[in-house]
Amino acid sequence: MKKIYLALMCMASLSLMTACGDKKSDKGDVKDENKTEEVADNDEQDADEQNVDEQEFTEEADVWGDPAKAEPLDLTALYAAGDFKPAANVIFEDTLSKEAENAGELPTKWDIKEGSAEVGEANGHYYIKMLGGTTVLLPQAGGNDFLPSKYTIEFDFMFGYDVWYHVNFFTAEEGVGDYNMWRGHADWNFAKNDDEWIHGEQGEFYDYTSRDGWNHLAASYDNGNMKLFVNGKRIANLPNIKQATYFTITGDNADGKSHYIRNIRVCK
Repeated sequence: MKKIYLALMCMASLSLMTACGDKKSDKGDVKDENKTEEVADNDEQDADEQNVDEQEFTEEADVWGDPAKAEPLDLTALYAAGDFKPAANVIFEDTLSKEAENAGELPTKWDIKEGSAEVGEANGHYYIKMLGGTTVLLPQAGGNDFLPSKYTIEFDFMFGYDVWYHVNFFTAEEGVGDYNMWRGHADWNFAKNDDEWIHGEQGEFYDYTSRDGWNHLAASYDNGNMKLFVNGKRIANLPNIKQATYFTITGDNADGKSHYIRNIRVCK
């Protein structure tokens, strides 16, 4: 009888342990399900926030620079108020005058090395409109040997939706520098006379530029000293830089709706 009682007690204990194990397993399953649902909710929230950001960025595309809505820059006032002063003697200039250009035609003073470009017109003012993906423009100012040992380069530009501009500097043999701009960022890379390269960047570029109007870029080179300016304000001063003999202006993702330049001038 005692043996039967012990056997029954063991069976009861085993049943209780199994039941407890099932309950723990159920709780673990519930926790796992809750954790999975929480991760899924977080992923969905992140995706929603990304979609909102992308939607807002896309919706704002029409708010970006439009030559029909922007007034031309007052360069005299910009020179007077800023750090940049152009050199005295003009060696290349393209004001895109009505007499020289026709809207919808190729710009007459440029060689298009890549992509496509045409003249645009808004409110009686002409500008160069970049098309065709990556567009590279070379001024027709003497091939690959027109920059002297002292020069200034300047032009007006407008930011658009997803716009990058690059100004690349070359000799006949090699590239010796580049300056790159996006609405929120600028950076530069230049070869020095000792063959080392110097890199720099400017964050918070929003503080220096307008999103919906014309901006002004300038570079000044004087026997090795390179200075970079945006809207008259100096943002870089670089020593012992190799002399370039020509330059190009490049627009990335150029779609005819975003990349606009005008008033290009090179002086010595």
